Amino acid sequence: MISGRLTEFVELRRPTVTTDAFGAEQISYPEGPRIHAEVIWKSGRLSQEASELFPDGRVEIIIYSAHEVAEKWRVVYQGVTYTVGAIEFNRRKGLKRLICDKVNE
Repeated sequence: MISGRLTEFVELRRPTVTTDAFGAEQISYPEGPRIHAEVIWKSGRLSQEASELFPDGRVEIIIYSAHEVAEKWRVVYQGVTYTVGAIEFNRRKGLKRLICDKVNE
């Protein structure tokens, strides 16, 4: 396995669905493991929605392929939360590339 430059730490958060007494479902993202990663900043801009400006960012995060992760999971890097949109596997190097978009909450 070629680890590359996995010098940063990110936190993986798995979505958990709970149902309240009235049957409404709520998705929460409890804290998960901190793992080694390489974070590559791709793009950033301000987007306007209903007369409000929201910061919009996209990053690529490279992790070991042994870590369990799926689309719609959350990744926290330096206090900023991102949603995993796509995963690219590199079996030859033993790595996964997570393509993530910033969450505006």
